[in-house]
Amino acid sequence: MVKPKVKSMAASKLSSSAVKSKATPTFKKSKKFTKRVGTQGLNAQKKSTQAVNTGKQLHTLRESKEGEKSIASPKLPTKKKPANKAGVKRKKDDNQGKEDNPKHPKLEELSFKDRKAVRRNLKSNHELTQRAKVIWNSVREKKCSSEKRVKLLTELCGLITGKVFELLSAHDTVRVVQCCLQYGSSKQRQDIFDEINDSSKIMELAKGKYSKHFVLKMLKYGTKEHRARIMTCLHGQVCKSVRHREAAEVLEMAFNNYANAMQRSALLEEFYGPRFAIFKEAGIHSLQDILSQQPETRQGIMEHMQKTLTQVIEKSVVKHSIVHKVLLDFLEHAPLKMKTELIEGLRDTVVQILHTHDGARAAMYCLWHGTAKDRKAIIKSFKTFVCKISKEEYGHQVLLALFDCVDDTVLVRKVIIEEMMKSVEELAEDQYGRKVLLYLLSPRHPTHFHPKVVELLQKGDSNTTSKKDSNVRQQELLQTASSYLLNFVSENAREMANSKSKCLLMIAVLNHAIGDKREGYQAISSLAAEEFIPALGSDNEEQLNEVHIIEHPAGHLVIRRLLRQQKKMMENTKESGVMFSDVLLDTVDSVNLQAWTRANRGALVLASLLDCGKADCRERVIATLKPIINNLSKIKTKGMEVLKEKLLEKRT
Repeated sequence: MVKPKVKSMAASKLSSSAVKSKATPTFKKSKKFTKRVGTQGLNAQKKSTQAVNTGKQLHTLRESKEGEKSIASPKLPTKKKPANKAGVKRKKDDNQGKEDNPKHPKLEELSFKDRKAVRRNLKSNHELTQRAKVIWNSVREKKCSSEKRVKLLTELCGLITGKVFELLSAHDTVRVVQCCLQYGSSKQRQDIFDEINDSSKIMELAKGKYSKHFVLKMLKYGTKEHRARIMTCLHGQVCKSVRHREAAEVLEMAFNNYANAMQRSALLEEFYGPRFAIFKEAGIHSLQDILSQQPETRQGIMEHMQKTLTQVIEKSVVKHSIVHKVLLDFLEHAPLKMKTELIEGLRDTVVQILHTHDGARAAMYCLWHGTAKDRKAIIKSFKTFVCKISKEEYGHQVLLALFDCVDDTVLVRKVIIEEMMKSVEELAEDQYGRKVLLYLLSPRHPTHFHPKVVELLQKGDSNTTSKKDSNVRQQELLQTASSYLLNFVSENAREMANSKSKCLLMIAVLNHAIGDKREGYQAISSLAAEEFIPALGSDNEEQLNEVHIIEHPAGHLVIRRLLRQQKKMMENTKESGVMFSDVLLDTVDSVNLQAWTRANRGALVLASLLDCGKADCRERVIATLKPIINNLSKIKTKGMEVLKEKLLEKRT
């Protein structure tokens, strides 16, 4: 009898493992995969796949058991849901109630214009605002008649009564109130002001982005009492307001345009200390008055001013004129050590304070009392702004002080002079730009500079930072600018000789510039050599362009002053070089020289040629006039009388 084959335990294990291998896929390990994922990642991935497989097996098992139960066991009764109070179950109908209660669209479903309208309607005073803006649109039109405007303003002021403070916070309604101030009567303005006549309210309005414009309009159109009230509200808040972007604009307008001397001093006193912010003393108008009456307070005032100004400089709000005045007071009266500390922080922002009277003087003090490093930083901050500074009423004086005290002439040449020479034509057209060019040629000359300006510039002569001799410094700067100016004069000789303002610059260039002046002399002589026709024009502005240079009110002065300067130069230095008289006589023929005698100014030019200081020049003029000397007595002009006197002097 054959025994049946029995599978071994190893075979059964092998078969079960084979079944498992078919049911669950295995992951092959690769070196690249293990390097990228790591061993921990592989272990976690294996666990997740095993959990998924076991979950699937459990799910199939549950399904099979539930199927067996459903076949074997009968269906059990289910619990009924509780019915409503009426005993009838209500069926849900999607279409029910749509017609009776229509669904409102959501805000997100509306268009941008509709959403804006919905939000606007939710605001308070919406209807009032809409009506007020309609009236405002009509009132501000130029074609609106005075009767209609009065009627509309009465209605508008009635609408905003009691709600002025609320309306001043929005950009559109604040314009409505400003319109009432501009076109309204004094009573209407008073009613509007009464609603906000409170210190806290006024300061809150001054700090608002839109409401500040109402305060500015109140300063402009209000009465003296209204302005005084606004000034009083600023007391105790000046140092804070000057650092606030919006309130600083109100403070600047009040201080610069509407405050009287007493009010200005009261606002400035708050920078001197807390005591001065609370107690306003009569008879004090400046820091000098306080220091002269109370000299013991100097140290405390200077320390408080330094602290306050340092905060202002760090906040970069130095553009306001009230700050410029405080800076100037501090730099005039503070000890040298405090000045140096403040200038070190201010040097990068000096370029922002040049446009006012006090700011320009404060900048000059920074140059005088600053170190070499401070001066270098100030000069570099002027880069790209040199032409603009040169044409400013007060800013150009800072450049004059700079030319006087800065020893680093190489830096001045690279940053200041070269940029000026690129725009020399633009500077020559401007009255302040010409001052800067003239200062390079003849510094502090009384012909070009007022004694008060010279006195101001002399304050910097005793500074301790400058070591170089002033004459050496001036010659080094002039050496740089001379070539540019000589070329400009020779290329624009006619325009400059025919201009009453530019002719002074032309004379200064040809008298003081360093270099070859022959081209400039030749350009003027060529104008003089043109055919001379007396009385072709007059001194009227319309006919001056047609006048010969000898008869031109500015042109003949150019020739005479160049000849006068030649005489002075020969008396002082006896320098032998290119002389203007030689170039002029070589260019102009004898016929034109004789024709000059028929004009008053022409005779004066010939008299200057006789008195120019050169013997051969005198002989050439006399030889030219000898053929017509008997006819000169027939000409009755003041110029001819001067010419006859010069001829008699030379004969004797």
